[in-house]
Amino acid sequence: MATTAASLTSHGVEPAVPAPVAINRPLLDTSVQALSSSSAIFSFEPHVKAPFDAIRRLFDHLRANSENASSLNAAYPKRGIFKTAAMSNATSDQKFTIDLSPARSGRIPETLRKKLAGDGFNDVLDFFEEVNSTYVAQIMSIMHGLIGADLGQVHKTGNFNYRLCDYNTDTADPTSDNGCGSHTDYGTFTIIFQDGTSGLEIEDAEQPGLWMPVPGDATVVLAGWCAVILSGGNIRATRHRVRRTPGVRRLSAVLFVAPDVEATLRPLEGVKVVRPFTKKVMDGQLDVGEFKEVMGKKWRRREGNEKSDDGDDTGTQDSEIERFIWA
Repeated sequence: MATTAASLTSHGVEPAVPAPVAINRPLLDTSVQALSSSSAIFSFEPHVKAPFDAIRRLFDHLRANSENASSLNAAYPKRGIFKTAAMSNATSDQKFTIDLSPARSGRIPETLRKKLAGDGFNDVLDFFEEVNSTYVAQIMSIMHGLIGADLGQVHKTGNFNYRLCDYNTDTADPTSDNGCGSHTDYGTFTIIFQDGTSGLEIEDAEQPGLWMPVPGDATVVLAGWCAVILSGGNIRATRHRVRRTPGVRRLSAVLFVAPDVEATLRPLEGVKVVRPFTKKVMDGQLDVGEFKEVMGKKWRRREGNEKSDDGDDTGTQDSEIERFIWA
């Protein structure tokens, strides 16, 4: 634990009291490597490997079988599960996604599960469940050590989302390098598994506009906006993007971890607030569900899955959130 905390100290966060949860095996399997000196970003070599062959087969199956794709989306009609806006929208992120979660998966009919089982669906769910059980508590423990407060008090219900990304060459603009526009995730942290293909980039928080490529085989943990608020500003969120290489297909598997939807989103008791937040945040008038809705409108527009109500898409996702939380 001490080695890992020391690795993350260079991110501008002073280590606080040790986490109370004892971890008997080596933390995150192997040594943790910092990817930036300016925010909570690190990579590790996991023993749980993403099943990219299964992920590829699942995307290919859904694109080739429109009836099954429609049935999958019907299981979660509010937002859909298999999203292909990039097929017709050349200005959106040029990628296809499959968005799952424990709750969404439970709504998929057994008959459809059987149709998808031979093309990777079960392998994908098994992978995410193993990642949950193996790494989430360990990363929470690292963050506890950084801020001196127990994040578990607002992470009781398992608010996880699973995302598969296919930066496919067959989109509305096959020459575009915009795989995923620059943004910061809303939740506590994100684990990104990559198929070995480069494209993921992180922005240097000290030098905005300076983008640093991440090795294509790195498994990366990035902090999100909820971690910023809960830590009193001690943890910095990580702005990132994906640059697409025309003609090259890239796959990734992403686990998003967020606080409980009903949890109050404000600095945890005992943390030192290092930057003033808005009165709404400090008075406990913001919950995680509302915060996600504010952010979600922007990211769904960026991905091409929702249009603006007022026609104003000039502000970026992050600039809108900064106005919302910082005093």
